Amino acid sequence: SAPPSSLPTMFMMGSLGGDDDDAQLGGLNPWASLMQDSLEDVVEGNTRKWEMLKMVADNCADHTVAEFAASSFPDSARLEAARKLISNHLAVLKDITNPSPSTQKELVRVPRSEGKYVDMFLLEVARRLLGKRPHVPDAAVLDKFIEEKMDPTNEKMRQAWQMAAQYLNGRTQSTPEQKKGRNPDMSYEAAMAFLSVCNEIGEPEQKWFALRGMINAGGLDAPTTTYGVAAQQPKEARMEAAKRLVNNHYNVLIDITNPAPETQHELQRIPVQYRPMVDAFLREMCRRLHGRRPGPEAYALFRMVEEPLEQGNQEQLAVWGAAATYLTGRIQSVPDQKPGRNPDMSLAAATAFVQVAQEIGMGRPIEVEEPPSQWDLSATVAAPTKSKGGGSGKDKDGCVIC
Repeated sequence: SAPPSSLPTMFMMGSLGGDDDDAQLGGLNPWASLMQDSLEDVVEGNTRKWEMLKMVADNCADHTVAEFAASSFPDSARLEAARKLISNHLAVLKDITNPSPSTQKELVRVPRSEGKYVDMFLLEVARRLLGKRPHVPDAAVLDKFIEEKMDPTNEKMRQAWQMAAQYLNGRTQSTPEQKKGRNPDMSYEAAMAFLSVCNEIGEPEQKWFALRGMINAGGLDAPTTTYGVAAQQPKEARMEAAKRLVNNHYNVLIDITNPAPETQHELQRIPVQYRPMVDAFLREMCRRLHGRRPGPEAYALFRMVEEPLEQGNQEQLAVWGAAATYLTGRIQSVPDQKPGRNPDMSLAAATAFVQVAQEIGMGRPIEVEEPPSQWDLSATVAAPTKSKGGGSGKDKDGCVIC
C-alpha cells in the first residue's frame, strides 16, 4: 500500500489571503477594495492594535514564551506564522468574509456583516502566536490591551470564531503539492502552529476545550497516572502524541471522514454522518494518552471528559474500530514514509498513538481506581466503570496497567 502521509496537510488546499490565482498571503495590498466592501469600521476600529502587533513582531527577539496550543511549536514556527498573519491580516479578513469567491466555493465563509468578530479572532490568533515577553517592561500591559476574549453570551461571535477557524483549516496552504504552481502560504511547521491556535480559539466543543487545557497546561515534569496500553508507553511519547492530536483534532476528524480524498484511496474513510462518534473516539484517545494528574480536581476532570463505549452499541464499536484502522494506516512517523514531508510525530509517539487507538477501537475499557474517601468530588462525576477480565497493577512510574 501507499505510504501514510501527514494527517493535517491535505486540508490546507488553496492559498490563504485571496481567490485570485496569483493572490497569496504575502502578495496582496487590499486597502482600496476593503474600503469599498463595508469593512471600514472594522479596519479603523482595530488599526492601533494591529500596528502594535506589527511593532512587537518586528522588534521582538526570536524567543518568546507561548501558552497552550502555541507552546507545542518551536519559536521560529510561531513567529513565522504570526508575522505572516500580521503583515497580511487585511487580505485574510477579506478572504474569510468574501461574499463572492471565485475559487474553493465548497468552503463556508463568514458573513461580511460579522467581519468585526473575524478581525477580533485574527488579532487573538496573532497575539497567541507571538507569545509573551516576561522580561520586557510594560509588555504585560500591552498584551492585555491587545487580547481579545470570547463573550460566551454572544452567539454571533461564537459562531464567527468557529467558522473562521474551520475556513482557515481548509484554506491554508503549507506545501507546494497542495496547489501546483503556487507557493505555500508559510512553512509546514508554521502552518501547523497557525492552525492549532486557530482551532484552539474557535473551539466549540467544551470537552475539547477542557482536554486542550488539561494537555497543554502540563509539562513533562508533571506526574500523570495512565491506564491500559498507555501505561506501557514512555511519558514523553504519550505527551507528544496527545499534544499533536488535541491541537489538530479538527483536521484529523475531517481527514477520517473525508468523502472525497485526493490521496490514499486504499484507506477506508468513515461516512460523514458518523463524525460525532469519530470525534468522541479522538477525545478518548487524548484522554488516555495524557492520563490524569494528581488531586481531586484532576480526577474529576479526567472522568468528566471520558467518552465511554455504550454497552451493546455495535454501531459505535464499528465506527471506533474503523477509525482505529484508518489511523493505523495513515499516521506518518518517519520521513521515508512520505519523502519531502515532515512526519506527524516521532516513532515513539506514533507507537503510543496507534496502540491507544487500537485499544479503544477494540472496545477495551480501562480500569480507574476509586477516589480516596477524603476527596469531595462533584456529584456530576460518574462512578468508575470497571473493565471485565484482566488484573491491574502499577508500573514503576506509578501507572496502572490493566
